[in-house]
Amino acid sequence: MTSPATQARGLETRRRVLDAAMAEFARHGVDGARINRIAERARASKERIYAWFGDKDALFDTVMEVGLEELSRVVPITPDLVDYTVRLHDTFAARPDLQRIAAWAWLHERGRAEQVSEKRVTGYRHKIAVIRDAQRAGLVDPEWPPHHLLAALIAVATSWLTAPVELHRALGPQPESVDDARAQVRRAAQRLVRPPR
Repeated sequence: MTSPATQARGLETRRRVLDAAMAEFARHGVDGARINRIAERARASKERIYAWFGDKDALFDTVMEVGLEELSRVVPITPDLVDYTVRLHDTFAARPDLQRIAAWAWLHERGRAEQVSEKRVTGYRHKIAVIRDAQRAGLVDPEWPPHHLLAALIAVATSWLTAPVELHRALGPQPESVDDARAQVRRAAQRLVRPPR
């Protein structure tokens, strides 16, 4: 039987592996990530990583689950979809690693939806249900298919953060302030969400 101290060390090592994997995937994407670097950074053996998580894609899926759970805690979706979009923007601005992980997932997993864990899909089903309920309550434009509106709001939340660096530079020596970018996110989300009159 494993002692509590051994279990605690195992959990700590697993946490270090997930943190190291988050950093590695955020920097290099799935294809460029290397288990060797994750193991070295986490001070764990490759064999232990494979035993816990399986292959690199399975480790990435676990990192995505952890990231999405964190986003759901920090930025829970509410019927106030404008506020949700602004909070999502603020979180990605403060945690660019989470945004990079999401972007890599969108690129890497395109066309492979059946391989994504049910846990991740359930989180998005919840978001769609919240939007549908907000539409029924008259708070949100009912003409939008809920999944398309969610995709549009995510795009608005991340648009300036992922805009080409050339576009940022084109503004000249006085780049747009964080408050200005935030105000534009709010304005765009309001236009998308506003029910027709």
